[in-house]
Amino acid sequence: MSDPTHTRAHPPAEYAPTTTFTPGDLTVAPPGHAHPPDLAHLPDGYTDLVEIGAGGMGVVYRARELMFDRPVAVKLLHPRYAPDSDSARRFVDEARITAQLQHPGIPPVHHVGTLADGRPFLAMKLIGGRNLADLLASRERERPEFGQWLATFEAVCQAVGFAHANGVLHRDLKPHNVMVGALGEVQVMDWGLAKHLGERRDVSPPVSETTGGLTS
Repeated sequence: MSDPTHTRAHPPAEYAPTTTFTPGDLTVAPPGHAHPPDLAHLPDGYTDLVEIGAGGMGVVYRARELMFDRPVAVKLLHPRYAPDSDSARRFVDEARITAQLQHPGIPPVHHVGTLADGRPFLAMKLIGGRNLADLLASRERERPEFGQWLATFEAVCQAVGFAHANGVLHRDLKPHNVMVGALGEVQVMDWGLAKHLGERRDVSPPVSETTGGLTS
């Protein structure tokens, strides 16, 4: 197998982050668009919420996590859905499935909680970069190197393969749901339609019983 780090060592300028993107099938808000939720519905432990996207089920904010003083993405269930609705259940299912898929190509979930009105929210890694659909649309103008496309495709395959090995189907895999960062890092986003097919399989590296280390 080729070494993907070789093709990502010197990413072209067009891969520099121009848009902040967060999980979910979202319409990305214009830069600087501030639309914080009602103060009574702010999640505990987060501040400086600025809306950056909205979709069918939720609204996503860039926020600062007070505990670790770091930027994160906070996704809130849309106010039109009741805390005991099917949409709320799917919202929590998305968080649970994504959190179980601990892979470098899948954004980690930091926290899942409940607002004062009972609606769920989740906090995830804030992803910066451009989605693959935008990069494909600009390929004739910007002409990125073939090796970069190959590395991106390989990274998507690795993330999706990891999910399949754990019995999870994405079911909405498309260029808009793939983010490419400034250094060529790839994240497969939006697991809201994902389905768990059965028992989770252990796909971690094997451990030697005699030495306690990783086998070669």
